[in-house]
Amino acid sequence: MKKRIVQGMAIGTAALGIIVASGTAAQAAQTGKGKAYGGCTNSVTLWRKGSTVYANAKMTCKKTGLILRPTVALSGNNGKTFKSNGKACRKAKTCTTPTVSVKATKGWTYRASNSGNATLAIAGVDDYFWPTSSVAHTTYKAKS
Repeated sequence: MKKRIVQGMAIGTAALGIIVASGTAAQAAQTGKGKAYGGCTNSVTLWRKGSTVYANAKMTCKKTGLILRPTVALSGNNGKTFKSNGKACRKAKTCTTPTVSVKATKGWTYRASNSGNATLAIAGVDDYFWPTSSVAHTTYKAKS
């Protein structure tokens, strides 16, 4: 009985060691959301894996929109490094941009945003000039 308990503890310790070791390789993804506008919500996801910081943007709508246009922007150290990309999806409820990436530098703060807009054919909802409250953003500070 004592031997089984010791074996169980050894297996548990080994499993914990694997989880901790794998946790140092990648930072958990962070997601930010903007306020809904015209039934659509912008979100942006930012994560780090190894020596690279990644981000992508997504627009999700309650109803099918004519054209959804999410736009991802990723910057490090107040714009010292910057990448952006957008995508247009026709007759869709969801649209996700391609992923952008920049090299991670210790001590830098990275910011990702999605200022996407859509053509929804809804009276009173502008196609291109959405309120700033609809912009999604999140930040990450590189510690190593």
